[in-house]
Amino acid sequence: MQFADQLQQQVTRFGVEILQAQDVARVHSHDNYHCVDTADGSEYSARAVLVASGSRYRHLGVPGEQEYIGAGIHFCATCDGPFYKGKSVVVVGGGNSATEEGLFLLRFADQVTLLVRGDELTASQVLINKIMEHDEIEVKFNTEVEEFSGEGGKLQQVKLKNSRTDKSEVIDPAGVFVFIGQMPNTDFLKETGIETNQWGFIITGHDLVHDGRVLPGFDGRAPGMLETSLPGIFAAGDVRAGSTKQVASAAGEGATAALLIREYLKTV
Repeated sequence: MQFADQLQQQVTRFGVEILQAQDVARVHSHDNYHCVDTADGSEYSARAVLVASGSRYRHLGVPGEQEYIGAGIHFCATCDGPFYKGKSVVVVGGGNSATEEGLFLLRFADQVTLLVRGDELTASQVLINKIMEHDEIEVKFNTEVEEFSGEGGKLQQVKLKNSRTDKSEVIDPAGVFVFIGQMPNTDFLKETGIETNQWGFIITGHDLVHDGRVLPGFDGRAPGMLETSLPGIFAAGDVRAGSTKQVASAAGEGATAALLIREYLKTV
């Protein structure tokens, strides 16, 4: 919060206009300009646009989840893991993120239970080997969360179901960490022609032309490092394919994109 406040103070000193609580409805091009339409009917035109709309964690969508987010259900082990020192926690997921965060949580928790929907981990073999090395980590395969419940605004129990045996059980971990992927905030870009990967994250730079193709509108040049498939539209941070999904690198990408945009504007 303090870092965000400092960023806002800095841009305000330089005369940047900040529009609070505005939803972007769509992005389109008109003549030599890119246009951003907001939900209130306003339109903003510019020679260059930077998309830094971030991403959001995927939720399980089961009863009780929304009620206990931040009160026993979490999406960041680095942020909330220290609250569970000496306790038992559950990690939902079987990919790289879930296994990495499960291993990280061992710095604090005495016991980590990994709930995997399928019959095997989908993480890298290196991570799988590390998981199997720790007796403090229990892996439950073919297991899904059916419901969260609690008392006094705090999570108390998690109801599980085994998809193979159809049997249910109730466990009572101190906390639950959900790592089943992220969803980019790119719905407003669907009709722009900006290329995204299969998960909806924006593809930029060399990844757009690594196969040797030439993109229309670029006059034979390759897109800049953080430039999208539309010349003059850039992307940075969690919304970008290949980003690390960390605030430090997102801030760095934003600064880099600003410099790239400055150079781009010299050419238009």
